[in-house]
Amino acid sequence: MDIEIKRYQGEDINAEIGLLSDFRLRYFREFPYLYVGTKEYEQDYLMSYLSDPTTRLFLARDRDGMVVGVAIGTMLSPELKILCQADELSQCAELMSEQFFYFGEMIFVPEYRSKGAGKQLLEELKKSGRQQGANRYCFFAVDRANDDIRRPADYVDPAVFFQKFGFEKTNISVSYDWPTIQADGRIEESTNRLWLWVDRKHQGRPA
Repeated sequence: MDIEIKRYQGEDINAEIGLLSDFRLRYFREFPYLYVGTKEYEQDYLMSYLSDPTTRLFLARDRDGMVVGVAIGTMLSPELKILCQADELSQCAELMSEQFFYFGEMIFVPEYRSKGAGKQLLEELKKSGRQQGANRYCFFAVDRANDDIRRPADYVDPAVFFQKFGFEKTNISVSYDWPTIQADGRIEESTNRLWLWVDRKHQGRPA
């Protein structure tokens, strides 16, 4: 698939925060996140990345220049907000003994999923991590039950993609409350669990 990926860092990310927040608001409404946020919250949340000089933003554009995918990553540190929410803090501390590059987001429009574009973006994230001294990679992802009635019939679990490229789910998780689409269509603040995935070189306990 013919796409071009451009990397942004430092203050250059600031100009693209609105685009990234729009992607999150649009596509995180989908299963499994079912998240309904606000633009104000999104921009405040994403601006926190700017304080970390290791943050890198990637935009994937098609041949017409339309943005079809976004990703953001940063070196893992004890100050990373999501890590502070972990249920297994002792195991998270063990992660600090290695140099992990954390994938904050990786989102594609539906037409570009499962067509090779994700592999390109993943390789760019890993390359950026290596350039900053990382030798490991990780991310958190929502995992809902297979019998969740909100699960679309044509849903393709991204776990298949990440397992294919050398990642495994661990027993480390975080819990977050956000406005969540319920089975009856209502939007209600609910607790959602995200699980840590790492590359298979990790010697910790898989889930």
